[in-house]
Amino acid sequence: MEANNKIFMRTDTSAQVGIGTLIIFIAMVLIAATAASVLIQTSGVLQQKAQSTGREAIQDVGSNVEVMQIIGSRSDTSSNDFDYVNITIKAMAGADAIDVGSFVLALQNQSERIDTIEYVDDTNAATLTSTQFYVVVWRDEDNSFNASSDTITSINSGDIINIVLKPGVNLNLPAREPFRIEIMPEYGSTAIKEFITPSTYGVKTNVVLFP
Repeated sequence: MEANNKIFMRTDTSAQVGIGTLIIFIAMVLIAATAASVLIQTSGVLQQKAQSTGREAIQDVGSNVEVMQIIGSRSDTSSNDFDYVNITIKAMAGADAIDVGSFVLALQNQSERIDTIEYVDDTNAATLTSTQFYVVVWRDEDNSFNASSDTITSINSGDIINIVLKPGVNLNLPAREPFRIEIMPEYGSTAIKEFITPSTYGVKTNVVLFP
């Protein structure tokens, strides 16, 4: 009697499942690596921006100027107007170096305004116009400001300078006139002073307008 020898073939799919799982795992690793690379790059950019913003914020806080005094000057005591306006300023305590050469000033009375008054060196004092100002140095221990230069124009903590303006025919400052001065540095907040000129200038050639 012949034996009944049958061969049974069993389908084994576990290897295919393993390969599929491996492929999915590799894909997940690649995706995770790509995402991590993007996150690292983004965090680096954000860190640089944060540092830049922090430096700018420090400059804005630490670069302010203080207006100490404003004096109007006239050559004729019978004149009801000023030939020059002198603004004494100093850097606030702890301030970084401030470039006065980059200042933009504005003057305004009741009806007129001069928007862009810019720095010139003191060699232009004799021909000063209403859109220019020059500087007289009062205290500068480290010689960071040279009034005759267009480039050495920085002040720092402890320095005191006098800004000289010539409002001219474009802006008159008679008695009892509302007056506004704006000093806009490159960094930091604008220094603004508003007041009304005295009721009379008397016989004084130099009249204190502030404080």
